[in-house]
Amino acid sequence: MRNILNGAINLMDAKTVYQTLTNFDSFKSLITTLISMAIAATLTYKIVLFTLKKEVRLFKNLKTKIQVFDPPNKYNKNMQIECDEIDNNPLFNKTIRFSDADPRHRNSIGTKSLIILGYGDDFTFFETIFNKATDYEIPVIIYTYGDSRALEQKHFDLLNKYRWYSVCNTPIRLISDVFTILSTFTFK
Repeated sequence: MRNILNGAINLMDAKTVYQTLTNFDSFKSLITTLISMAIAATLTYKIVLFTLKKEVRLFKNLKTKIQVFDPPNKYNKNMQIECDEIDNNPLFNKTIRFSDADPRHRNSIGTKSLIILGYGDDFTFFETIFNKATDYEIPVIIYTYGDSRALEQKHFDLLNKYRWYSVCNTPIRLISDVFTILSTFTFK
């Protein structure tokens, strides 16, 4: 009888040990699952927050003031059609267009602006507007009304002193540059 009791006790100990190990394994699996879920939740949160910040910046930038300086030029063209296209696009803010070569317009340039500067006959006006934009370190798009050779060496000498400019000569390129700059440039 003693052997039977000792065997039963040993069997109970083996069952207890087995049950304890099974419970420990289940507990370990539960902890591993919870840790994995916490890491996944943290990564998801970081990715969503990163994406949200980028989207908020994009939508703020797309609402940046777009100022168009459209002085008289040798082509007798203006940027009315291009401005209308930008204004009709729901992504962009309405343009503010200055269609004369009055240098006082430079006072309207601010830190949260995108400047579109049409090629005109008056280099002094071009230089005045361009220099004011460089003072604020904001992007400038030079529009040449379809003439890829309109800019002279004095224009390029001025442009090459600044890094945030683009020269375009077609309407589709103008709209493309506006979107690209507004979606990537970090305004102060």
